[in-house]
This record gives sequence, C-alpha cells and structure tokens, in this order.
Amino acid sequence: MSSLVLSKTFIDNVKMVIFDKDGTLIDVHHYWCSMIKFRADFFVSSVDVLKKKKLYNELVENMGIDLKTNKMKPQGPVGIKPRNFIIDVALETMNKYDVKYTKKMVEEIFAKVDEYSKTKLTLIVKALPDVERLLKDLTKANVQITIATTDLSTRAILAMESLNLKKYFLDIAGADLVKNAKPSPDLIEYILSKSNLSKDDVIVVGDSMADLSMAKNAQCRFLGVKSGLYTEEFLNKSEYIINDFKELKVKI
Repeated sequence: MSSLVLSKTFIDNVKMVIFDKDGTLIDVHHYWCSMIKFRADFFVSSVDVLKKKKLYNELVENMGIDLKTNKMKPQGPVGIKPRNFIIDVALETMNKYDVKYTKKMVEEIFAKVDEYSKTKLTLIVKALPDVERLLKDLTKANVQITIATTDLSTRAILAMESLNLKKYFLDIAGADLVKNAKPSPDLIEYILSKSNLSKDDVIVVGDSMADLSMAKNAQCRFLGVKSGLYTEEFLNKSEYIINDFKELKVKI
C-alpha cells in the first residue's frame, strides 16, 4: 500500500491518483493562450469586418485570456467551463459585430482549430516541473494513474503523447465521455466504474476549485497544487496543498 509524502504530512492508502490535466500536469497558461489565440485567428480570418483587431481582442478576452498578462483569467471560462460554454461565448462575441454566425458554424471553427493545433502540440504543450519523475514513482509503487479533464479525451491523449507521457496512464477521460463536466463527480465515477477500486482508494490532484469541488462531490480526498488557476478560496478549502510536485514524494 502506497502513501504520498508531503513536507509536513502524508496521505495513506493511495491506490489511484486522478490528475487534472491543465495547470496540474501541463503549463495551463502557455497551452490555453496558444489555443485561444488560434481560435480568434480563425474567427477573424473567416469574416469581413472593419474592426478585426477589436474583434480579435474581444474574442481572446471573452474566452478567458488576459491580453495584458498573457495568462488565463482565474474565473475562466477557458480551463474552467466546459467546451460548450466557451462556444456560446464565442458565438455571442461574433454576433456583436453583426456577423451572422450560428452555433454550428462556431463548432466547426473550434473543430478546425483542433485539427490545426495537432500539428503544433510540441510547441504549445509543456509539462510542469517534476511531472514525469512523479509519474515514474507512482508507477513503481503500483499506483494507478488517470486523468479527468474538461478537455476532449482525444486532445488530452494527444497532449500526453506529445510529451511521451501517455504510457503512464491507465485511463484518460475527458468531458465528452460523461453527461456532466466538472464540478460534477461524473468523471471520477466514470473512471472508478472501470476499476475494482473504491472512492476511499483514490486521491484527486488538481489546481482549481472545479477540481476540488469534483472531488468533494465524489467524496474523494483532494490534493491541491499551486501551479495553475488557484484562488484564495481554493487554498483555504483544499485538504492538502503543495506548491509544486517537487514537494511530493511516493512511499511504498
């Protein structure tokens, strides 16, 4: 039976770790800044409006990127809300400019960006420090490793493949596989339904209130990491908290 060792405490009986992806395993700001700017570029190039720069900036800001800091906004929606919510945000922004876009057209743009970004993954996906070392240690300790993400499953798999990390994961589950995305417990329940483990064997690791709430709703333990979109509320409500994975060891 394995334990996770933090600087001042430890977490016993860990048989499975369910990781969030963005902000927990990969540099969320770098990834989503790139993706949102790709989307804005595709939208702007698809229409004939006078104020293209203004439209571009509004799309980027409304989808959740602060152009002054070039980082994600803590409140999202990107990285926090599901894909369908962000599609609605993009549609509303486009229609402010009297562009006769439908939701289906927005979905098609998102799909085109998904395909385009597949050729750029090595540039936009960066693992956070000590991620692979931790995955190796968990594997040696026979701890099952999975991912629960608001991203599409296929994109999450491609991201891990681009980093040569997919081999460590027993399951990679995206919001497209369940009825309700985070903070619903659906993703955790989906992952557990494919294993012989119970919620007491699991710890969820994430960087946002959506991750924490998902774990709480599933009645699982939670470890917060200050590497992505954390807030003061997140720090106060996390059962366990670390700055990064350098502070986390695995004991058999």
